[in-house]
Amino acid sequence: MDNILQPLRQFILHIRSKDADREGLLNSHLFVDLAEPITINALTEEIHQIILSAELPYSFYNISSDIKNNEIKYSDSGVDYTFTLPTKDYDINELVRVITADTNFPFTATYDKFTMKITLTSTSANTVTLKWTQSNSFKVLGFSNATDIDVVSAGTTISDNIIDLATIHSLMIKSNTASNMVFSTRAGFSQTIQKVSVDQNSGSIIYLNQNDSRQHTVLNSNVDMLDLRITDQNDNLVNFNNINYEISVGFFIYPLNKVSVPREIQGRGRRVLQPPTNALAPPVQNPLRPFTPQNIIRNDINTVNDIDNHETDIEHKGKRLIIDEVIDRISKNK
Repeated sequence: MDNILQPLRQFILHIRSKDADREGLLNSHLFVDLAEPITINALTEEIHQIILSAELPYSFYNISSDIKNNEIKYSDSGVDYTFTLPTKDYDINELVRVITADTNFPFTATYDKFTMKITLTSTSANTVTLKWTQSNSFKVLGFSNATDIDVVSAGTTISDNIIDLATIHSLMIKSNTASNMVFSTRAGFSQTIQKVSVDQNSGSIIYLNQNDSRQHTVLNSNVDMLDLRITDQNDNLVNFNNINYEISVGFFIYPLNKVSVPREIQGRGRRVLQPPTNALAPPVQNPLRPFTPQNIIRNDINTVNDIDNHETDIEHKGKRLIIDEVIDRISKNK
């Protein structure tokens, strides 16, 4: 372990959201100008970046226009309407109460705690079409958005799936300093440098779990400004409702890693691979040769394989002559 590469320099940046410039009304999109830029020689150095800690408030709502999950589209007597759930933090009791209490929405709601599904009952004198294909709250209420549903007067419809009030599963910290080493299933290359699991209840502080896999991104340029965004898993900016938070970022400067190929040291009867001196440069394996009859080594039965003793052909022939001479003398003396 003597060859483990140590950083040449390291910097820790502590970010308070209250000190940074922001874009728009939300404080989840910040601009951080470094008073002292982090500079490197791009020819010989690279920057490794890591989120060291984060303290993020669970002050966002699970149903809101910010995360686009609060609208139900429907039509009654051929007229299109939109029912908008008020932006706030819901439990199932509050969700059912709000739907039922709104007299403009032609449905009442009940909840089965055993199936965890919602039943909507029509209060209209006409057939109402719930346009789930155009609504963004279908998943919260447990409905599928594959087709629209016609509900006759006093008729009912039950959600296909269970309700989903845990609408934000994780917080994504994104930065303009991300490299092309980070991917996501959503959009291929990603600016995400850290995923923070939402493992607290509303009103608590979400801490970065030190056991989470933190992204190490490698940069080959100077860092003088950070463009930070905190989003949900669907790339919506999180509305912290103006509650501040803190993030610490570490920057570690390493010598630029150059991959070294192991050198072959030719010995007598064997080859020795000399390992690379740089611990971060993995050895390059020699490709396997295809199996062909030409690769089979056929040893003569009279050949003595003494590779481990490094015996040459001349030494071997000399030993055979001595043995033959001894055998001849023994035979003559008999």
